[in-house]
Amino acid sequence: MDTETTNIVYLMRGLPGCGKSHRAKRLAGENGLVLETDEYFYTQVGTDSTHYDYDKSLLPAARQWNLSRLRDALAAGISPIVIDRGNGLNSETREFAVCAVEQGYKVELAEPDSSWWQELRVLLKYKEFVAEKLFDAWAQKLADSTRAGHRVPASTIRSWMQSWRHDVTVGQILDVQDS
Repeated sequence: MDTETTNIVYLMRGLPGCGKSHRAKRLAGENGLVLETDEYFYTQVGTDSTHYDYDKSLLPAARQWNLSRLRDALAAGISPIVIDRGNGLNSETREFAVCAVEQGYKVELAEPDSSWWQELRVLLKYKEFVAEKLFDAWAQKLADSTRAGHRVPASTIRSWMQSWRHDVTVGQILDVQDS
């Protein structure tokens, strides 16, 4: 039996307002670290760290800031590390995964475990059979749940729902090529 501890990075997957952050905190536990790009808009922008000062033009800087934090955490040997964002098939997610793998970390996908996410993920898996009104209702429900924090519009969530891939793997993320 292998008694060596494996350092791990979890890539959280899910839509806004579905419980990613709650699960991320539980996965990190007392000794781990949750890294969230959105934190940049609380701590690095504006003067009030309790206010979400989102500015789309700063998103590239926010992503680089969070990637830098990941590199520092990997170098320090922190485990587990949880990347709390949507994490799909894109170059940003690939960059997080590649950094972790290069430092000898295992990378796993994780999703929220809330009851509403369990219901929604089934709808997303079979979205071609789901009525548009149901998608609209879910998009609005998730948008409403983000009002106190990130304020993600229902139209944005709806778009993400349409492009959601239920079958993404870590291997696919690592194979993403920049376009």
